[in-house]
Amino acid sequence: MQKTDERYSEKVLSLALDLGKNMVKCGAEMNRVEETVIRIGYAYGMEKTEVFSIISVIYATVIDKDNRTQSQLRRIRSMSVNFEKLEKLNDLSRRICKNKPDLDEARQELESICVPGKKFNIAVCLGYMLASASFAVFFGGNLLDAAASMPIAAMIYLMQSFIKTVGASRLFFTALESAVAGLAALVFVHFGFGNNADIIMIGDIMLLIPGLMLINSLREMLCGDMMSGLLRMLESVLLAMAIAVGFALPILFWDFIV
Repeated sequence: MQKTDERYSEKVLSLALDLGKNMVKCGAEMNRVEETVIRIGYAYGMEKTEVFSIISVIYATVIDKDNRTQSQLRRIRSMSVNFEKLEKLNDLSRRICKNKPDLDEARQELESICVPGKKFNIAVCLGYMLASASFAVFFGGNLLDAAASMPIAAMIYLMQSFIKTVGASRLFFTALESAVAGLAALVFVHFGFGNNADIIMIGDIMLLIPGLMLINSLREMLCGDMMSGLLRMLESVLLAMAIAVGFALPILFWDFIV
């Protein structure tokens, strides 16, 4: 039978960690990820499951009914916010715990969820544009400022979709896209497409602010995950600083550019 297979606990742990890793990459909180790994372990008959996770690593150990121990680690090198994929992963974890499907079947479904989607999504791009325009108007800009912020927002989305790579420093790339957006706002106003460069910049800055990361860090600290919470808060502060530096550089050097 499957449960006497020596590789059974290894397959269970591998499935649980891969699911947890993809949840983290989609923006899930660490305590939810740990709970998911533990529940999957118990669902498939593991006697004990222990998990340790921070924002860049998940490490777990399971002990089966024959007292065999398996330990595995997953390194997380990139994160984003993808609630659609996260919901599918949460649904899969719930069905695994409830129905206990065959491991190979669960693995196939996980892989189908994690297939990379299209790099360019017109709906997401339009969302970026509408959000930046709305923020520009909200913070006191006029319709021309809102219109000017929209192509810059599309530029930010295209940079995130086609230029950003897994190996790139997130801080460096954030500063780079902020600098490009700030320079574009100044150029637009210089040529009469927009009246207030600062308002246009604010509209586009709001697309880059790591608000969800900061909220998750506070939630994790309140739930007792102090290390994950502090690391996530530190990363959000550093990203905010990178955004500020990126937008400040074009303003400081604009007089030398024109």
